[in-house]
Amino acid sequence: MNTKKYTEEEARERRNARQREYAKKTGHAATNKAHESTKTFLLRVSYNTEKQILDKLDSMDNKNGYIKALILKDIEENGI
Repeated sequence: MNTKKYTEEEARERRNARQREYAKKTGHAATNKAHESTKTFLLRVSYNTEKQILDKLDSMDNKNGYIKALILKDIEENGI
C-alpha cells in the first residue's frame, strides 16, 4: 500500500521552504549573499616540495590578508 502524503513537487517545495526558513534563522542567507559578491580560490601546497611555503603560511595569523598584500605589492611593482 503506497500512500504518499505529497506529490514530488509539493515535497520539493516544502523542503525548499524549510531550507529558506533555516537560512533566515541562522544567518546562512547572508553567507549566500556574500558568495554572490566574492570569488574563492583554492591553493594546493605540497608537504614534500613546498615545505617553506607551508611553514610561512602556518606562521601567519591572517593568511588571506598576507596573500592579498603580496599580490597588491606585485601589482604596484609590475602592474596588472
